[in-house]
Amino acid sequence: MMLVPTALLAACQPDEAPGAVENAADTTQPPAPPEVPEPVAGEAEAVEEKTDAYEFAYSWPAPAGAIAPLAERLAQERNKQRAELKQEAEDWQKQAAQEGFNAPPYAFSKEWEVVTDLPRFLSLSAGIYTYSGGAHGMSYSDALVWDRQAAAAIKPVDMFLSEGSLDRAVQTRFCAELDRQRAKKRGAPVKRSDDSFSDCIAPVANSTVILGSASGQGFDRVGFLVPPYNAGPYAEGSYEVTLAVDAALIDAVKPEYQRFFTPGG
Repeated sequence: MMLVPTALLAACQPDEAPGAVENAADTTQPPAPPEVPEPVAGEAEAVEEKTDAYEFAYSWPAPAGAIAPLAERLAQERNKQRAELKQEAEDWQKQAAQEGFNAPPYAFSKEWEVVTDLPRFLSLSAGIYTYSGGAHGMSYSDALVWDRQAAAAIKPVDMFLSEGSLDRAVQTRFCAELDRQRAKKRGAPVKRSDDSFSDCIAPVANSTVILGSASGQGFDRVGFLVPPYNAGPYAEGSYEVTLAVDAALIDAVKPEYQRFFTPGG
C-alpha cells in the first residue's frame, strides 16, 4: 500500500478562505424549543372525608390527572389542606368541650375544573368553600394555567405585565358588566357611591383571574371571579365577569405570551 505524504494531501485541498471555520459556526441554527408533550389519558381524582370534627373534599378533573407533575402538585396541596383542617378542627372541638359550647364541624372543599384546554396550556379554576365557626362559611376561588412546554404552573395574572396593566385594559368594560349583574340581582340600577357594594371596584384586587377560550385556538376570554362581600353583600353571593380579549388587553400581556392570546368575538 502506498502512503501519500501529508504535505501532498494538503496541497490537493482547495484553498479555504480565512475564517471559514469561524464563519461556518455562525450559521448554526439556535436549538429548537422543547416540544409540547403529546396529551395522554388521565383520571379524575376525588377525595371526601367526614368526621364529627370536620368535613373535607378535594378533587381535580382527568386532564389535570393526565399531567403527572400537576397531579403531584395538587396532591401535595390536598394533603396539606387536609392536615391543617384536621388539626384546627380538633383544637376547635377541644376548646368547645372545655368551654361548654356546641362546635359544628369545620369544613374545607376545593373542586378544580377545566376552563379551557389548549395544545400548550391547560387552564383550571377551582371553587373553594370553608367553614371555621361563625354564622356561615365563605366561598372563594383559585386558578392556574399549566404550561406543558415549561412543565410549570402559572398564575393567570402573572401572564400580564402587571396587575395595574390588566386593570387599565379592562376597567371600563369590567365595571359596566358588573353593574349590569348587580342591577339584575338588586332589581334596580346601580347608583355610584364610595360604598364598595356600588363602587367601580379594581378588577384584579377583588377577584380571581381566569383565562378561557371560545375558539380553542388561543386565550380569547378573561374572567374575573368575585367572591361574596367584594362587590355586594353576602346575600348576593359571588359574581363572575367574563370579557372578550381585545387589542388593549393583548397589549397588557407579557411579550412572551402575547402570541397565545387572540381577539374574542
